[in-house]
Amino acid sequence: MEEKNRVPGPVRSMYAVYLGALALVLYSGFCRFHPFVSGWRYPWSMELMNLFNFVMGWVLVLTAVVYLYYALVVRPVEWKEPLGVFRIAIAALTVPFFLVLFATCRPRGWLNGLVNLLGGPIRLFKTYELALWFMLLLNVIYVYARWASSERFPRLFAVKKSE
Repeated sequence: MEEKNRVPGPVRSMYAVYLGALALVLYSGFCRFHPFVSGWRYPWSMELMNLFNFVMGWVLVLTAVVYLYYALVVRPVEWKEPLGVFRIAIAALTVPFFLVLFATCRPRGWLNGLVNLLGGPIRLFKTYELALWFMLLLNVIYVYARWASSERFPRLFAVKKSE
């Protein structure tokens, strides 16, 4: 008999908050670079979207840091998750993603060195858009891997020839 995956309740809620914040960060991040496609045409609405992106980025990174602490330091004994290492890697990659997001939102702030390291504000915006695509791809791969490792995944079986 297969062992049942046991994921504690706080981890489920943290991942739900993480996915919700990530979806909002990705949406508001892509709207920053393509404002006329998304319908946000006025300066005040763009500033609201940038502020929303910044706040959701904070929610995303705080959730990722709490998850890393919970997964690495306070890990319960009954926690059995097949892709736990992948989820830890995603949470660890969220921190540099947030640093790029923060530098994009506040280019003359305390991460001014990162802006200069990446080649100025224009190259930083390109790096941020690539980071958005990377985070989207990484989380889509994770969601598919979770579905493929679950018992609800439709397995394909070869047809047996009867003799």
